[in-house]
Amino acid sequence: MRSLIVIVALAAACAHGGHSAPPASAPGATAVPKDVVAAVRSILEQWRQAYEVRSEDALAKLYAHDGDLVVVLEGMPLVGWPAVEAALKDRVGHADEIHIRFADTRITELAPTTALVTAALTREVKAGAMTVTEHGTLTMVLRKDADAWLIAAEHYSYKHV
Repeated sequence: MRSLIVIVALAAACAHGGHSAPPASAPGATAVPKDVVAAVRSILEQWRQAYEVRSEDALAKLYAHDGDLVVVLEGMPLVGWPAVEAALKDRVGHADEIHIRFADTRITELAPTTALVTAALTREVKAGAMTVTEHGTLTMVLRKDADAWLIAAEHYSYKHV
């Protein structure tokens, strides 16, 4: 969790030239622009669909392909596209079925080109005769490069039952 806090703080600081933005719920904070909400929700839905059809190519299009990309999988930070790509291929390649559901999705604009999304996530992965169901929170930092929004950071925390 500490790495996620650092990622979000760094993303906010970078987006604001070293000054962090107030959370969207803070008094006096402005609403997230509708185009940012639509873009972020679209990326989140594309991410869900790419996992469900187990498409490495569709997932690859959603991530930044630079050294700044950070994805935390099962407590391990993966830095840069090559490391993330290998982990995604492994995860998607070993599953027969993947089903993902979101709830309580929240989107915060950190800057005009940076957004934070959190959502409760339930993921069911079937591999052979075994099915694993995970419940937790997904957090992503997205950044706008040219005309496309890309995932710059991702973290999933399991809910301990």
